[in-house]
Amino acid sequence: MLTILRDAGLWALIPSDSSLEKVCDGFQFTEGPLWLPADDALLFQDIKAERTYRVGRDGKVGVVRENTGAANGQTFASDGSIVFCEQNGRRVSRMSAEGYDVSTLVESFEGNRLNSPNDIVASAEGTLYFTDPPYGAPPDRPLAFQGIYAVRLDGSLRLLADDFEKPNGLAFSPDGKTLYVCDTAKYHVRAFDVATDGSLVAGSNRVLATLDPTEPGGPDGMKVDRDGRIYVAAAQGIWVFEPGGRFLGILATPKRPSNLAWSGFKSDALAITMVDAVYRVRLNVSGFPPPFQRY
Repeated sequence: MLTILRDAGLWALIPSDSSLEKVCDGFQFTEGPLWLPADDALLFQDIKAERTYRVGRDGKVGVVRENTGAANGQTFASDGSIVFCEQNGRRVSRMSAEGYDVSTLVESFEGNRLNSPNDIVASAEGTLYFTDPPYGAPPDRPLAFQGIYAVRLDGSLRLLADDFEKPNGLAFSPDGKTLYVCDTAKYHVRAFDVATDGSLVAGSNRVLATLDPTEPGGPDGMKVDRDGRIYVAAAQGIWVFEPGGRFLGILATPKRPSNLAWSGFKSDALAITMVDAVYRVRLNVSGFPPPFQRY
């Protein structure tokens, strides 16, 4: 049975027979879900165990990689590889879908080691955007700011914004013209207009939505559906907003969610990582999957 908190239209997006289904559990801290269409499986991370797991449609779980550097958010790159953020490894890396051929994409900015890359998305033309909060960095980290970066597959890197307190999840609008970024410490989601060269338009920064949960836990991972609605993992559950920022309600979860991903061949199910488990819920809207997710 599903529970919707502060409903302002969210129930309309959920089938009457939908439920919050537990996919698997027994982990330490799950993150970075990513659906793999080739075998209808879900790839996800256990940050604290430093392992990458795959769970198939039959519910069987297998270890894909060990010693991941506390891998966190991940997505597909334009060449078909999977790129992922390493919280403790303090880099952005890439690998095959099977977990082989792991290599570093970027780990420093202007000669200084990155803080602690957290989440990553790809634009439709192939540039990767990632957040760099301080979670896995030492107190004497060389970069005093927490930035948003754009990186190409050749390793070329540019800083896009440096005024976040704890940047976290990020997502593009379906038309690619807006980039949304969570600031966990400030409990809000910011929006930026994206220029044709992939930079963020000066002066376009605005707070799209502010979250006010009844318990601690700012916004973390984030996804967008094909109609542009924004789904944010935070305390109490999945917070849903219209593209303009109007609040629709909270899909309540039994534990604080960390991240989410569209799954299924219709992209109509949200896979949600929650502390020691992974859940799934079916909606009656279609998600906006990663641009290089290959069927």
